[in-house]
Parts: sequence; C-alpha cells; structure tokens
Amino acid sequence: MAEKEVFVLTTNIDMQFERVFQKERICDYQGNSGYVQCSQPCHDQIYSNVKMIRRMNENIRELRVTSELLPRCNECGRIMVPWVRDDTFFEGKDWREGVRRYENFLKKYLMNGTDKNVVLLELGVGEMTPSIIKLPFWEMTYKNEKVFYACLNQKKSSVPEHIKDKGIYIAGDLAETLRDLKENIAGKEM
Repeated sequence: MAEKEVFVLTTNIDMQFERVFQKERICDYQGNSGYVQCSQPCHDQIYSNVKMIRRMNENIRELRVTSELLPRCNECGRIMVPWVRDDTFFEGKDWREGVRRYENFLKKYLMNGTDKNVVLLELGVGEMTPSIIKLPFWEMTYKNEKVFYACLNQKKSSVPEHIKDKGIYIAGDLAETLRDLKENIAGKEM
C-alpha cells in the first residue's frame, strides 16, 4: 500500500499515538501525561517526566515518595503537575503548535480544493467532548465532497443522517477490527 499522509488529533493523554506516529503528526488536544508543567503556570514550557517518574518509582517506600522527589518548577519553585486538561492546563506554545499542525493539515487537504480523497477516521471517540473530534468531523464530511467519515467504536450507533451516504459506523473491539481491516487490505494488494 502506498504511504498516505496522516494526522492524529487525539483527546487521549496516554502517549499511545507517540509509539506509532511522529510528534509532528499528532495534536495532543487535551495534553499528554508524559509531560509536566508548572502548577501556576508561571512560564510557557512543558517538560518530559520520564526521568522524574522513574526516580520516584525507584524510591517508593511504604507506597510513598518523599516530597523532595516531587518535581518543582525551576522558575517559581511550585510543584509541577501533569500536562493534562484540568483547571491548571496551560495552552502554551506546545499546545498551540499542535493545533497549528492540525489546522495546516486540514487546510492542505480540505480547504484548498485538493482533488485527493480524505478519510476522517474516528477511533473510539466517546460522547464526553464531542466538540473536539466528532462534531467537526461530521461538519467536514458534510461540507466536503471528497471526504468520507468512518467511525469505529465499541458502542453501537450509526452515521448521522445528513452524512449517511458518506460514512460508515463499525461497532466492535478496535484492536480486532483494525487487525481484520489490515489483513483484508493486505490480502487484496498485488
């Protein structure tokens, strides 16, 4: 299969997409648990927490770590917190850069009159934040002749009526469904 250009917009904070895709192809809209930020936040910087977490795990005593091991901000000394959407979440330069990459991808394939077909693939998106992925995907599908919407989810549902001829809804286990699709596609390639 020819390499296709892809982009991942995710509301998951679990760093799973980084295992498969380059950072330049991902927008972590709700943040990413692999990073920390100042709880204030007093400055526009996020930091990888891999070494911090490893050090804390190595020093757990009676299910606790000492307060000295808690990461502190280099600027103001406050505790660092996970870079995930909550009341302290900072939509700083890293977040804005991810959103910019996503918007540039959309401009290239949806807004510049491209003749390429686009598949908006929604994997396991729930109803908690429909305004980030689900509703925009429906709108882009409705407004663009070359767009097809595909939704894979465990829950049974259907494609909205206004895009029913330009979409498909597949209910089932994501891992099994994706494996079956991959095998089916690979079996048809010459």
